[in-house]
Amino acid sequence: MSKVTLDQWRMFQAVVEHGGFAQASEAIFKSQSTISYAISKLQHQLGIDLLEIQGRKAVLTEAGEAMLRRAKTLLKEADALE
Repeated sequence: MSKVTLDQWRMFQAVVEHGGFAQASEAIFKSQSTISYAISKLQHQLGIDLLEIQGRKAVLTEAGEAMLRRAKTLLKEADALE
């Protein structure tokens, strides 16, 4: 089983903070398809749905909210380490 990367967590956080895949794409300078694939792979690796699409907006699931809190802490620690 492959491991989740910090880049996947960053993309997940960007989708949530910017309200969707297209907006995250513009904010972090990655293609929308790259972000979509990374989030899909992340959810598959974890075996849980983090986001659900409502119209054109990506909305956190309950599990997604919990994982986002942990991801933010992880990303802060990684940034501090660098």
